[in-house]
Amino acid sequence: MQKSKKKFKSNKLRILLIIVLISILIVIPNLLISIQRDSEIPIEEKNLNEIINTRPPQESSVYYEDTTGRALSVYVSGDYAYVADEGSGLAVIDISDPTNPGTPVYENTTGRAYYVYVSGDYAYVADDDSGLAVIDISDPTNPGTPVYEDTTGSAYGVYVSGDYAYVADYDSGLAVIDISEPIDPGTPVYEDTTGYAYGVYVSGDYAYVADWTSGLAVIQVRKRVDNEAPIISNAPSDFNVEAGYTGQGISWTATDANPDTYTIELLGTGIVAGPTVWTSGVAITYNIPDGFSPGVYTYNITFTDESGNSISNTVTVTIKSIPGGALPFELIIIASVIGGGAVIGVAVVILLRRKRKE
Repeated sequence: MQKSKKKFKSNKLRILLIIVLISILIVIPNLLISIQRDSEIPIEEKNLNEIINTRPPQESSVYYEDTTGRALSVYVSGDYAYVADEGSGLAVIDISDPTNPGTPVYENTTGRAYYVYVSGDYAYVADDDSGLAVIDISDPTNPGTPVYEDTTGSAYGVYVSGDYAYVADYDSGLAVIDISEPIDPGTPVYEDTTGYAYGVYVSGDYAYVADWTSGLAVIQVRKRVDNEAPIISNAPSDFNVEAGYTGQGISWTATDANPDTYTIELLGTGIVAGPTVWTSGVAITYNIPDGFSPGVYTYNITFTDESGNSISNTVTVTIKSIPGGALPFELIIIASVIGGGAVIGVAVVILLRRKRKE
């Protein structure tokens, strides 16, 4: 009996020991994790806070470089900031060390520099009443003398895209200037707006103009290259007419997305119609002049679109003599006149003879 009790107590101790060990294995790791969470910030959270923290620092970090004029616009390219400095023209500032901008180098303009855009080795300045000023900045420390292309309005804004400068020209709307040769800008081409053009931005095929009281003006400034020629959808076959015809005509119909002009040529004679604007899908009719002599006449029509693509069609008209050897219409008229005159003459002679007998 005593052995049985001892055995029971031994088993009971073993069970308690196992329970204690299991508890230790569960509780201690969880306790360590909890302590670690309370004492550390995850790396991911630290990085996230650093990225989204856009608040300015407590102490000032604004660095100034004063100019002699009034800075109205700025464009940064490389290590330099190009400032449209109104009455002082273009100011060029070395910003290789942004915390310590260099002393401005000036290139004055004849107008008032309102806006600047840099492309390649040139700065393009919207220069108020002087239009567009183009300045060579291949050496930023020594800008070149401005080259001007005046505009009819007041140049307030400029944007360069490809070979063109787009100028917001106040009361003249949008001025487009060819700058494929920057030192010799082309003559401005204008698209007027209902408001006053203050700023311009070009994206894709369109210029977006800040047009004061008229809001945003969107102007198409490019057209995609059209490589497809017009299509002649209806053309006459060669035909014959008899001499003495009247009211004969020839009709063609062509289609194209961007039609321009057409011309009609009588081969051996020259252009007899056009250049004239044509409309896609609308018939073009040419009336053959009356009274052509018997013979062969060939007409050639050429349709051209706005991209210079063209298509031609030729029609041959044969004018035949009247069958049976009959006289041509002109000779019939002449014979009638002569015959009528002869009849009148005979009648006059008879009347005179009768009067003599009386």
